[in-house]
Amino acid sequence: MRRTTVLLTILFAAVFGATAIVSDASAMGSSNPPPRSAKKDFENGKRAIYEARYDAGIRLMAEVLKAQPDNADAHNYMGFAHRKKGDLKRAARSYRIALRIDANHKGALEYQGEMFLKMNDLESARANLARLVRLCPSGCKERAELERAINDFLATRG
Repeated sequence: MRRTTVLLTILFAAVFGATAIVSDASAMGSSNPPPRSAKKDFENGKRAIYEARYDAGIRLMAEVLKAQPDNADAHNYMGFAHRKKGDLKRAARSYRIALRIDANHKGALEYQGEMFLKMNDLESARANLARLVRLCPSGCKERAELERAINDFLATRG
């Protein structure tokens, strides 16, 4: 009798224990997909920003920055989107962080320079251009874009 009780206890534990394990495994399936990768969020965020879907871009870049807080490119794109939305305070913060992470980030220098022009701060925009001239003595896209923005600024103020 005692042997029967022991066997029934083992059988009971085996059946219900296995059911619990299977139940837990199925709960981890499609209802809880794995988190998106920061790389995918970055690419989707960049695309959203280029398509002028700034809120979506900001949301995706925020996800990237949760996983990679020292991603200067993500901070730069975040600043770009905030600037395009007219939130210069948040844009300035994002550019400062990007440049703290990478003092020679050409994109952040260009975009921050354009933000300075929106703030009518020609001197700071020219300082960013001087840094880009040092970084790109033979020229680069960022230098050319900031030069064009400064020239446009002067043409409309002049």
